[in-house]
Amino acid sequence: MVEKRRRRALLSVTDKTGLVELARGLARFDFELIASGGTAKALRDAGCEVIDVESVTGQPEILGGRVKTLHPALYAGILAAREEDLEATGFAAIDLVVVNLYDFEGSLAAGKDAAELVESVDIGGPTLLRAAAKNHGRVTVVSSPEYYDKLLGDLEQHDGGSCGKFRKKMAREVFALTSRYDAAIAEGLFGGREELRYGENPHQAAWWSTRGGRGLSDIGLQLHGGKALSYNNLLDVMGTLKLSLDLPETHCAIIKHSNPCGVGLDDNAAVAFDRAFAGDPVSAFGGIVSFGRQVDGEAAEHLAERFLEVILAPDYSEEARAILAKKKNLRWLSVEAEQFAAATRGNVRRWGELSLVQDEDEGFPELDRWQLAAGPKPSDAQLAAADLAWRIAKHVKSNAIVLADPKGSCGIGAGQMSRVDSSALAVEKARRHGHELGPCAAASDGFFPFADGVEALAEAGLRVVIQPGGSIRDEEVAAAAERLGVSLLLTGVRHFRH
Repeated sequence: MVEKRRRRALLSVTDKTGLVELARGLARFDFELIASGGTAKALRDAGCEVIDVESVTGQPEILGGRVKTLHPALYAGILAAREEDLEATGFAAIDLVVVNLYDFEGSLAAGKDAAELVESVDIGGPTLLRAAAKNHGRVTVVSSPEYYDKLLGDLEQHDGGSCGKFRKKMAREVFALTSRYDAAIAEGLFGGREELRYGENPHQAAWWSTRGGRGLSDIGLQLHGGKALSYNNLLDVMGTLKLSLDLPETHCAIIKHSNPCGVGLDDNAAVAFDRAFAGDPVSAFGGIVSFGRQVDGEAAEHLAERFLEVILAPDYSEEARAILAKKKNLRWLSVEAEQFAAATRGNVRRWGELSLVQDEDEGFPELDRWQLAAGPKPSDAQLAAADLAWRIAKHVKSNAIVLADPKGSCGIGAGQMSRVDSSALAVEKARRHGHELGPCAAASDGFFPFADGVEALAEAGLRVVIQPGGSIRDEEVAAAAERLGVSLLLTGVRHFRH
């Protein structure tokens, strides 16, 4: 009768929480424990029977502990898909790997210098974890003390063996962990990073960072004058430039609190700014302003007359530079649009360990294939207004309604919980600032779920509405537009911004 082989577990942990309890639990299932340096000492001090890694490898730790687990005796034992594969090697199988990593992020948060940070980069740990996760068909891997109880419970249910479902779940956790760990190292050691005075509010710490040691200038932004950019400034700079990338070169765009509040189009930069500012002069106070071409002296004079936080443009004339330099607190930056667009493509939102990632919402191919669902065919001027309103609406927080004529925005309703409220807000703002609604088109970033939104816009004097369509009540909405003499354009594409 062949004697049953004892299962073997390799333990190498930085965080010793629950280690002794785990070891005692594994002993109940007759696991042979192999452990590295500090882990072996902690176990031995607690009275646990343990084998040192160097007894398995035949190689003592070298280079001050930098090399201790990187050895074929361990990796063959972990990576062998079948125990039979090890017969010619002289090495024995390893069934369980319990490893957690050097606390690099803790060292980073503690403000350690570059030399100390390098010593906080774990090499053997991630390698052991990834090897075990790769071979999760046979090997169980555990990367955190939070899973120790679940591991022992799994062993209890399977008479000291393991469940494939549990092994798979733990392997997934490992690959997610090592991905985050590597990203933190890349940013911490090499990423451009700068502390900000505070975040959205004074009680919140904040910083900006880029990959690969790159600064803001490497992603197309160059600060020429004024105070350093704040966290809120940077949020609005991002929003303003994303909007700018979707507008003609003749534009001037103004954003406040991440929402467009004015857009103007004109061959003269000063006129474009005045038109953008007139779109909503109350909201534009203290805004972020972006141009699609050089700011000349005349435009700079107009800018200097207003209270603004940040100016963005591809270039500034010498006269403009002299004028803006006199505004001590005004931040003004030059922007390399293509470089900025390439460096900021994609969208990630992160809450601790949870990240939401999506592709960039790029382009407007739908503007070449819209369908007329109701009302008369729009004039060229009305189509130009609809085109501009649609481009702006993409950058307004949903629910979004934008009113624009061919030369700029006239009223913007942003972030309301109902589309009819956004419509009412856009109309109210346009009227408050003296804009005529007859030449305007209205754009909605999402479909109208009921006819009430279109009815409200028509009552205010709008005769062109562009929207995605796709509601179960599209026919009802189109019938209302037809009855009211409104040209209803359907794009088949929405541009939500939540």
